Amino acid sequence: MKKNLIIVISILFVLIISLLVIKLAPMGSKKIFMGASLIELEVPKMSVVESECCTYSATFKTLRGAKIVKKELDDIMNKYEKISCNGSVYYYDRLKNITIENYSIEESFLFSKFKIDYQRGNICEF
Repeated sequence: MKKNLIIVISILFVLIISLLVIKLAPMGSKKIFMGASLIELEVPKMSVVESECCTYSATFKTLRGAKIVKKELDDIMNKYEKISCNGSVYYYDRLKNITIENYSIEESFLFSKFKIDYQRGNICEF
């Protein structure tokens, strides 16, 4: 009986510590190759790069739920300047000189995936 109680308390302790680490972990930055140069995209915490495609698109995966990831992505995009042109809204990071064209989230059984399409510079300036 005492052995089972110790096991249950140990499991609960590990779960609580894990939840605190997940909750308190800062947003992450991931370095992505854009052509020959390296850029840094801010992404939700605990995300890893799954693939980079076509020079201006990156897909990430995380064990976290799609609703949480969407909220964090929305919070990140709200830090940027919203610019409108060609009937679309884009998110411009003036400090890094990057425009986020689009971001989307897909939930699967174990992982949530999200994709960020971006360009160097302000794409609405002509």
